Amino acid sequence: MEELLKRLTETPGPSGQEQQVRDAIAKEILPFCQELREDPLGNLLARIGTKQEYRVGLLAHMDEVGLIVSQISDRGLISFEVAGTLDVRMLPGLEVDLMASDGKLLRGVIGNQSRHLQTAEELGAQISHRQLFIDMGARSRDEVLARGVSIGSGVVFATKFHPFPNRTVLGKALDDRISCAVLVKTIQALHSTLKHITVYGMFTIQEEIGAKGARVVAFDVQPQMTITLDTVPTKNPDQVSSQDLELGRGPVIRLFDWHPSTKLGMFTHRAIKDRLLQVAKEEGIAHQIDVLTSTYLDSSQAHLTAGGIPGGSICFPRRYAHGPVELSHLNDIEAGLKLLIAFIKSVDEDPIKFGKIY
Repeated sequence: MEELLKRLTETPGPSGQEQQVRDAIAKEILPFCQELREDPLGNLLARIGTKQEYRVGLLAHMDEVGLIVSQISDRGLISFEVAGTLDVRMLPGLEVDLMASDGKLLRGVIGNQSRHLQTAEELGAQISHRQLFIDMGARSRDEVLARGVSIGSGVVFATKFHPFPNRTVLGKALDDRISCAVLVKTIQALHSTLKHITVYGMFTIQEEIGAKGARVVAFDVQPQMTITLDTVPTKNPDQVSSQDLELGRGPVIRLFDWHPSTKLGMFTHRAIKDRLLQVAKEEGIAHQIDVLTSTYLDSSQAHLTAGGIPGGSICFPRRYAHGPVELSHLNDIEAGLKLLIAFIKSVDEDPIKFGKIY
């Protein structure tokens, strides 16, 4: 798991430019799939199990929050827009990698006016990303273009993956490469064991800008149910109480989420919630439960298509959400993998039925 996380988190894939992540995942799972295909928008669909009428979709988004080049000045400085929600106060001084046209990563730094040259008013003013720029040491626009960077090029944080001795892990894009890794491991574990259901691994695009890929794959496959895999923010460790989500306390079974500004969100279907909790209890898997009204997942779009698709979510705690460095714990990740595999086996033995005719 640790090595897989390192490979996936260090692969660049901001929203709309997930191709390198998609190729890396495809390489991991190709030998285990009955069918593996990329759809027209760039989602990756992996089918395991014999073709059965009862289909389960497992969603994990490939994209990470990042930046996109919007302008290049005559002096070679690069303006950018934000792709996903970021706290721009963290950006000045960060090292970033720009995705060149040949696939290589080129180092740059997010610059601002030097501290010594700012007035008191400037130091106290709110920062906008539009007053910042990326400096890759170039002296002209032509030099930037010659290196393979142009308007529309993706930009990701340059953070390297790092494991700690206590199994805490640090990296960029843990949201949502953790879930991609868990889904990869699930496909590898279950590919030859399913008897009564078909499972589709759905590695989606553009979740960070509206869960766009999830709606497409859900309509394409039209599964009887979905489980969305994602991450969940936690408070800083000095603020955590016994009732709060925290690293090391297990994966999170999401009951409800809602993002007020976009109206995106979902109630976990009661039958799925009950089965997840039952499986966690039977398997002795430590877990947490949450309700969060400041976010949405792929589930928010997937459940609203093809006549309605019941869904649930398993989330993995991480600190410093949507930042250049996130922290998670391998114990939570591995427990979530165990929960997902046990849940799918339970559904294979006893498929959950939805809806009824009066």
